[in-house]
Amino acid sequence: MKPDPKLINLMFVTGILAATFALNASAMSGSWRFDDGYLLDYASRFSPWDYFFNPAITRGYSLNNLTPFNPLIYDLNLGLFGFSPRGFYLQHLLTLAGCGIASYFLLKIWAPSLVAFLGSLCFLAGAPSLFVAQQLMVGHYIAGLLFAVIATLAYALSLNRPERGYLLLVSVVFYMLATACKEVYFPLPFVLVFLNQGSWRVRFTHALPMFLWSFGYLLWRTITLGSLVGGYDNGPREFSVQKALDAYLGIPELLLGRPLISIGVVILLLALAGYLALHRRLNLKLIIVASLAVLLPLLPLTHFPGLSQANRYLLLPWWLISAFLSVAIGQMPRPGTALKSLMLIGITALSLSQAWHVQASLQPRLERFDAVYRFFLYAPLDRLYYSRDIKDAYYLDTVLNGARYAESRLSDRELKRRGLLVQARSLGLIDPTRYSVWSYDADCHCVTRLANPATADTPDPEKASASLLTLSLSPPYPPLFSRLSGEMRFSAFTESSVSIEGQWQGPRHDAEYQLILIVPSKPQRYRLRIFPDSDENPLQRITKFSLKLDYDDPLQARLAAAQACLLIRSAMTPLRLLLDGAPTQCQGLLNQEP
Repeated sequence: MKPDPKLINLMFVTGILAATFALNASAMSGSWRFDDGYLLDYASRFSPWDYFFNPAITRGYSLNNLTPFNPLIYDLNLGLFGFSPRGFYLQHLLTLAGCGIASYFLLKIWAPSLVAFLGSLCFLAGAPSLFVAQQLMVGHYIAGLLFAVIATLAYALSLNRPERGYLLLVSVVFYMLATACKEVYFPLPFVLVFLNQGSWRVRFTHALPMFLWSFGYLLWRTITLGSLVGGYDNGPREFSVQKALDAYLGIPELLLGRPLISIGVVILLLALAGYLALHRRLNLKLIIVASLAVLLPLLPLTHFPGLSQANRYLLLPWWLISAFLSVAIGQMPRPGTALKSLMLIGITALSLSQAWHVQASLQPRLERFDAVYRFFLYAPLDRLYYSRDIKDAYYLDTVLNGARYAESRLSDRELKRRGLLVQARSLGLIDPTRYSVWSYDADCHCVTRLANPATADTPDPEKASASLLTLSLSPPYPPLFSRLSGEMRFSAFTESSVSIEGQWQGPRHDAEYQLILIVPSKPQRYRLRIFPDSDENPLQRITKFSLKLDYDDPLQARLAAAQACLLIRSAMTPLRLLLDGAPTQCQGLLNQEP
């Protein structure tokens, strides 16, 4: 008897689900990690209407990437599961399994069912897949891939079944969702028109709704972010073709590990392409266009932060490689399905070996975030946290205390911040009769108390210095911060420089003041001075500062003078806006709600 296709599909779908949870079982015991705290804070503050359609609030999540679907994932999960990480990871892994299931049904169009199933397993067993499974903050990459595969499947089926018009609606809706997740899925319709199904006219006509949305998306992105290109801003650097080429050539080794293995798989891919071309079964145009669509968006990342891990940046390239292997092996006239399956099983085993290695190297960071987030959420507030490893106080404050704020909103409690230090020389400024200082200990994978936090180079409390962090952002500004007592004034303005003076009030026994300057473009140079306090108030002190910004372009200097805003944070006080005397646009940064 011929096997029932529905039963085969059910068996393979169940296998993909089981494989996803078996490979990533440890994620179900994870806590909040990486940027989760900020996303929880952001999603608990704003509604989907806000972060999809209010440019100021959308930019409050990301300055360079239009990805409103990511906070929506957190928003929906908070509604479904409350403040439970386990529920978030359940949804996360189900979405990843959905990518595998959708890929199976897509690959079945061009390959036998067993080969399509093994191709999906190959994708799930890859290092990028295991990497992203442990990080909730990259859920939009997974969701975007799921939506893009469904859009591709609906489009391919519509070419074979033109009478089913609803498939075109499905393809464009899921393409819209994919672009709302991540820009890397934007080129999809430009790839799909090269499928070898139907005439060029039919393919273009069926892709036309997606093309129309692609123009709408570009308009949406331009209105919201003011640019068409994403990426990460790390200051001006000269672009290096050699650096980009080295990064691209290093991708196989990141995915498969040892050089000999990665070279061998690359040779196999080329051999498969040559064999299929010889038998006129190779769609060369599709392969070239798809490869460019996947690799070109990575070009800015070769500049910064670099392609040094098999992480979320390589999720889509790995999916493309897995899909090509499945289709190419399935299209081979010989050998039989059994030997074809063995080929895919071997490649899956090699990729899984590298994935376990990558996962092992990531595990210490996961354990640290798990422990630190739990400490921030549940330890008494008279315990301050000192970061030994991550020195970016702005980042830590927004993510770690962000989780506290989100949890407080959900439980309808007062928002209370935990004190945070990142400089060893500041530890002695903390009053030991009121606070204890704790830090993460890698030996026990836990947060422990520092026995004697004072150091020999502890500064005079009256001379505690401040640092400056600049963020490049033009109005409208997102309403994210509360107000700080103090003032700022523009005391001088020359053709290419801006001078700002001001003061703020805070606890006397505080440390690690940081000024966060928000300007349309970062200055080429700056000079920051902090002046000692002469007030005798035993509890509060007034800190005065002088800040000079130098630009090479007078226009940038004028924009900075018209739009510069200052936020202040310290060990004991949260990020707050210094509003008095600031330009009127800074009012947009003021959050009226808790």
